[in-house]
Amino acid sequence: MHRTTATTSICLAMLLAASFAMPARADEIATAKRKDGATIHLTDEMLPACNQESLHGAARIERGKTVQQACWGFDWKKRVFSVIPLVPRSLTQGMVKGVMRLLDGEQAAAWRELRGQDALDEAHMLHMRADEFAWKKKPPG
Repeated sequence: MHRTTATTSICLAMLLAASFAMPARADEIATAKRKDGATIHLTDEMLPACNQESLHGAARIERGKTVQQACWGFDWKKRVFSVIPLVPRSLTQGMVKGVMRLLDGEQAAAWRELRGQDALDEAHMLHMRADEFAWKKKPPG
């Protein structure tokens, strides 16, 4: 009986501690400062919108005190990074995409489309050469 109570207490304490823990921040891979004052941070995080479009990872675009989430991809032939800002997707866009997925026979994917997600803002895509970034060194191990 004491063993069960102790195990339950430990599990509850761990769950409580995990609920108050700060979320882990993605590791930063590289940083670039643009002429317009924006700072771009490439990270190893993979946001759902980035993953859905088969991009390489997430990014943050900082302009003054505002931070905008983005995705990044790399064109190996041109040696150019594309950083695409994310914007909230409208319910109509989600419905249309969900119906299209449903018609293609992807029922589970159709339901995922109905949830609130971000959309790529390709009209405001940024292109930057690889040598414009300051690369972070990985710690040993």
